[in-house]
Amino acid sequence: MYAVAHALRLDYMGLRKRVAGSARRQRKQAQPRFVELIPSRLPNLDECVIEFESAGGAKMRIQWKAAAPPDWASLLRAWRQVEE
Repeated sequence: MYAVAHALRLDYMGLRKRVAGSARRQRKQAQPRFVELIPSRLPNLDECVIEFESAGGAKMRIQWKAAAPPDWASLLRAWRQVEE
C-alpha cells in the first residue's frame, strides 16, 4: 500500500484508513432461502389447481373442487417414483 500511495502522491495514513474502513463495510451476500408463508386462517376455496413439471418435461396437474384438498405431497412423491 505504501508503494501505491507514494507513486500516486497520496497520504499513506489516509489511504490506509479508507482501505480498512471499506473492508469492514463489506458483508457476505445473503444466501437465498426458501420461505414458507402460512396464512393465519385458511381461505375458503371452491376450486384449486396445482401443477408439477419434472426436469425431464413430464407434467402433472391436480384439480379439485372440494373443501379439503387431496394429499398432494403423497401424490407428488408417487409421481416422482414412477418418473425414476
